[in-house]
Amino acid sequence: MEFRKATDEEVVVAAVATLEALGHVNTQAEMQRQVLARLHEEDPQFRLGAERMRRIVVHSGRVELDICTRSVGAAPEPDEADLRRMGMRYDPVVKRWRRIREGDYLSGHHHHRGEFAAPGVPCPVCREPLAKVHNATLSGGRVAIGFRCPLCRYLTGHRWREPARYGFSLREE
Repeated sequence: MEFRKATDEEVVVAAVATLEALGHVNTQAEMQRQVLARLHEEDPQFRLGAERMRRIVVHSGRVELDICTRSVGAAPEPDEADLRRMGMRYDPVVKRWRRIREGDYLSGHHHHRGEFAAPGVPCPVCREPLAKVHNATLSGGRVAIGFRCPLCRYLTGHRWREPARYGFSLREE
């Protein structure tokens, strides 16, 4: 059976049309069904996966994503290719992935016990690098309290939080 892969622009147009008609969609599976139904009106051979659809609409900037999370044990292991693509290398001294260049001298670098996962780990929702979230202390210092994705606003704290449910709505302009 032949099929066609919908382009990113076709997916965004179908998603925006779906959200204009429905207002809000409560689950990723329902959103994928609705978007695929709109794509099938144009061509019944279109295929679209739910995860690809989610990433495309988040990167478009036209769709707001509500992310419900649940606690899990440890952070998932990121794919080595994703980390290398983001300019990270494995540092055998501290046994973790960091933003270092080949041949960097690392013996003077201080690592703090209790650091969270390294900044730049891919977001589980949209694959953008996560950034540290800081809080001000009473003495005027700063302390890292977790990570946030700058694109989709996914947030995790001391313990890794796994996305469990996504809600979709149009971004207010």
